[in-house]
Amino acid sequence: MSGNKCRKTILKTAGISILVALFYTGCDDNGVKVVTPEVTTFEDKRDGKIYKKVQIGSQIWMAENLNYAAENSVCYEGTGHGGWTAGNAEGNCEKFGRLYDWNTAMGDEHGSHAVPSGVEGVCPVGWHIPSDAEWTILIDFIGINAGTKLKSREWHDTHAPGGTPKPDGTDKYRFTALPSGLGSHVNGRNSFIHAGWNGYWWSSTEMESHSEEAWIREIMGTSSGVYRSHSEKHHFLSVRCVHD
Repeated sequence: MSGNKCRKTILKTAGISILVALFYTGCDDNGVKVVTPEVTTFEDKRDGKIYKKVQIGSQIWMAENLNYAAENSVCYEGTGHGGWTAGNAEGNCEKFGRLYDWNTAMGDEHGSHAVPSGVEGVCPVGWHIPSDAEWTILIDFIGINAGTKLKSREWHDTHAPGGTPKPDGTDKYRFTALPSGLGSHVNGRNSFIHAGWNGYWWSSTEMESHSEEAWIREIMGTSSGVYRSHSEKHHFLSVRCVHD
């Protein structure tokens, strides 16, 4: 962070201070003045769930992870780390959203490098799975320390192995990323790791050199960045949808 601080606008009436708004002023790390974007909501007509959404630059993103109970999707099982998980699968889905293998997230559609990806997949109507290029647009717009700015403000409550403090999440763009962990299917059962430490999100883009893997984005508790990585398609990761 550049040292700019969140300031409170106070309206004083008859000697009583009323909190009117909370917003960011000054210049961001990349020299762009940032005002905290407005968060609105929309309904997923499939199951009636209400989701938050936010405009970041030219894109409109879901401001929370998808929690649509598609076949083969799962809830994180286990207690995770730092008190983050609810201790039961259903509670973890409410907190983190569901986890999806790549084929389920994609609705068995072909991979896409395009902007927009054109892959609705498991997303609500009018939304799509972001391509690797669309993730890059988001991260480039935010600039340095993008992970810190996308993390929920609660992220600082947990600690990495060995007691290393995690950078505070500022949630500057109201993306509200959470450390939802990931899962895999091993020896006939599901296994889960990293809830409370790291968050992982699918893109619609396959790796050119490894057809069994796809590009993902990772936010780590021990870092201020957002990392472009790749994952085997059978792993269970979070999904964030982008508006068409």
